[in-house]
Amino acid sequence: MTQFAWVVYGRLFTEQISIMTLSASLEKNGIQPALIYSDSKSAILKEIRSLRPSAIGYSLMYGSHWRYRELSKNIRENFPNVFQVIGGPLTTFYPEAINDFSADAVCIGEGDASLVNLINGLSAKGSAEGVHGFNVKIGGQVVPQGLERLVDDLDSLPFPDRKLLYAKDDFLKEQEFKSFLSGRGCPYPCTYCFNHKFNEMYKGLGKLIRKKSVDYFIDEVARTKREFGCQFAIFEDDIFVLDRKWLGEFARKFPAKVGIPYICYVRADLVDGELLALLKESGCHIVRMAIETGNEQIRNTILKRSMSNQVIVDAAELIHRYGLKLSVSNMFGLPCETVDTVNETVQLNIACRPDNPTAQFFMPYPKMELTETAIEKGYFRRELFSHIPKNTWKFTPLLFDKKTRRFINRTQKIFALIVRYPSLQRYSRFFLMLPDSFLYIISIMVRTIITKNYLPHTKVRFLQRLRAAERLLRFYVFG
Repeated sequence: MTQFAWVVYGRLFTEQISIMTLSASLEKNGIQPALIYSDSKSAILKEIRSLRPSAIGYSLMYGSHWRYRELSKNIRENFPNVFQVIGGPLTTFYPEAINDFSADAVCIGEGDASLVNLINGLSAKGSAEGVHGFNVKIGGQVVPQGLERLVDDLDSLPFPDRKLLYAKDDFLKEQEFKSFLSGRGCPYPCTYCFNHKFNEMYKGLGKLIRKKSVDYFIDEVARTKREFGCQFAIFEDDIFVLDRKWLGEFARKFPAKVGIPYICYVRADLVDGELLALLKESGCHIVRMAIETGNEQIRNTILKRSMSNQVIVDAAELIHRYGLKLSVSNMFGLPCETVDTVNETVQLNIACRPDNPTAQFFMPYPKMELTETAIEKGYFRRELFSHIPKNTWKFTPLLFDKKTRRFINRTQKIFALIVRYPSLQRYSRFFLMLPDSFLYIISIMVRTIITKNYLPHTKVRFLQRLRAAERLLRFYVFG
């Protein structure tokens, strides 16, 4: 009989760091987790019957969580005694999700210690009562158990358990890239992000901004490269470059001990020559930078980004000067968006000359400050939360007038094409006359071509390329 099993309903395109990280903590404490991994509901139920886990867990994001809701109910009907726990960003900021599922508990915040305590509590007394870090159903009522302190020393945690996922999915194991986190936390108050809410929740419960030591982090990447193969790394930290002293040590050691290119996130107002020299020295290939909108009023007042257009353009120019590739991210369909602000975003991105320009639609997830702004200004209603799509590339869920909505939806589809090849602006009116579905297919093709050309050169088997294309199509076209 298994103490705990993760359930992943669908095929992943990249590793799920949360599952790998928490699984490693469970193993370190003598709990061997299993993984049930399938896009077939019947197969998942069959494996639960075979493993007979005492508890199962899901790690979910808002939007993609809806497909799990029916699965959770099916599991409850077939296995009424299996304890179901949900975690991830979904439950930390939307604990009401416990009522959307047949769940017994939801994890609030980081689960490194609390999940271990939960499984041990279930084994010892058959109850999650008193375990910090969870809201638990007790007697039909949802009872908060308080927060668990943050882990201050990230070096005290084991390396993420990649073999758990790779044993179930050769595609993930053979990916030429692997994802890593060198630290946790972000000090900035951007209203479209969960970090500002997280920082409020955990004030006084540990260090909010934490970083693995350079040696520990390099050892993690080196071991992953040695054991599973890794031709380039993606450092998923919200902002990789917060600690410049750390980065200086990293730049001296990483090329000799690992020596692969990597991708990381920066913030425009942190970019200067010294920073870029360290990134270049350490092997950075691609810098990702958020622009979000070309309208300074929206960016600084509504999004609380506190930076001018000139700061963004200057940062982009420096990045090009140091020979690094530039990837930028933007959001369309922000509260107060107009045809003019959309055009401002396009023009600012053209001025930045990114190698990989991207733009997704803003999604009003519950409890975010920007969501509340959208509701207050009449761009969204609370009863529409259940209609938020998991795919952030197809359309805006906000309530614009028909003309503005049409312009936003269609301009987003041709955004990468126009920004990457500005001479095509003269044909914008023609493109905007095409059907949304056709433009969407064009956008996928353009993004695929651009991404292929700006990523580090890698050697990948043809079969792996086909599998990657199949998963992308499954999500972006059929998902």
